[in-house]
Amino acid sequence: MAAKKQIENLLSEIGKGLYEKNHLLALGVLCAIAGESYFLLGLPGTAKSEVSRRLKMIFKDATSFEYLMSRFSTPDEIFGPVSIKKLKDMDTYERMVEGYLPSADVVFLDEIWKAGPAIQNSLLTVLNEKIFTNGRTKINLPMKLLVAASNEIPEVGSGLEAIWDRFIVRVISESVKDENNFYKMLRGEQNVTINVPDKLLITENVFAQWQNEIQKVTLPDDIMLYLTQLRKLFSQNTENKIYVSDRRWVKIGKLLRTSAFLNDRISVDWSDLMLLRHCLWNQVQEIPLITNAILSAKIYKETKELESIAEQLNTIKQRRVWVDPLSKGRKNTEVERVKSFLFTIEDDVNILETKIVAGINQFRNGGNLFVSQEDISLIEAYIADFNTKKERVENTIYEQRKRFP
Repeated sequence: MAAKKQIENLLSEIGKGLYEKNHLLALGVLCAIAGESYFLLGLPGTAKSEVSRRLKMIFKDATSFEYLMSRFSTPDEIFGPVSIKKLKDMDTYERMVEGYLPSADVVFLDEIWKAGPAIQNSLLTVLNEKIFTNGRTKINLPMKLLVAASNEIPEVGSGLEAIWDRFIVRVISESVKDENNFYKMLRGEQNVTINVPDKLLITENVFAQWQNEIQKVTLPDDIMLYLTQLRKLFSQNTENKIYVSDRRWVKIGKLLRTSAFLNDRISVDWSDLMLLRHCLWNQVQEIPLITNAILSAKIYKETKELESIAEQLNTIKQRRVWVDPLSKGRKNTEVERVKSFLFTIEDDVNILETKIVAGINQFRNGGNLFVSQEDISLIEAYIADFNTKKERVENTIYEQRKRFP
């Protein structure tokens, strides 16, 4: 079975009985296959735990570990208790990890920021290298996915920047918005039994095979140039500077290739880049800025051209009086230049419109499993905003034309 069809069917199965959480499940599956960590931000009761539990169901014979953190949590509760026998008989400090995080395929840590420094320090290598140091032994963890959740993000300067940076995909889990879905949720079965057909489950062999195939997926030159442009936009934003570490960029590259592979492609395309809006923010207020930057970076040159046209029109508009060249019986080159500009620029605006709309629409590939309805709505809103700006330019052209015979 093709990867895309298998993932599509898996999402259909594990999404039963959940409303408006398909995008959370899809991104969780993507993280699991990419081997990256996943953070869910949301108020209590928005299905963060349920999403995590269902993500375990995509793997055959997978084990899971789940824990609700508090400031009283100890490393023993997360990584396993110390073996008294080994400590007594062999003078070896080693944990009994079976049944705890180091032995699990899928891990869910709720209220992660409440954990103490000892747990958080150990999580750094768990998240980044998938290694746990148990006494004198380094354990390569079987963990495919770690999901963390909280109703808050780390405060700036709290010392949690390193662990926060390791969560590559960050998504907000919200309450059900659509009233029809709300009614269905209240009237529906409360305890839905999920039985994923065996043929859909991802086995260890399939998982390993997919990892090899993902490495072969390419990042085309036009995508790389786009990422360069996006980084420039971030660095030029002096008011709201957004820092993205090199480590995050490397992991984002793996995530993009995984998205392409799971959509049955051999190279990353523009639709995969909508994932970036879940990967680049550090503070919630940055999300709209990043979304805007992701879309505007694709059409940066065309947008600048439209802005240049608007500025020229504004200059023309600010001048109150234009001298008709015929009134003095001689040619006024400035007036001729302005008239030529006003009566030819509309074609240029229409060409820009075609380029801009076509460029933005590349992000909305309807066949991408990980482009959500929310993504599409944001793309449509961006196009609508552009159309508003274009209409202003066209109105100004029309108004200024009337000033010349």
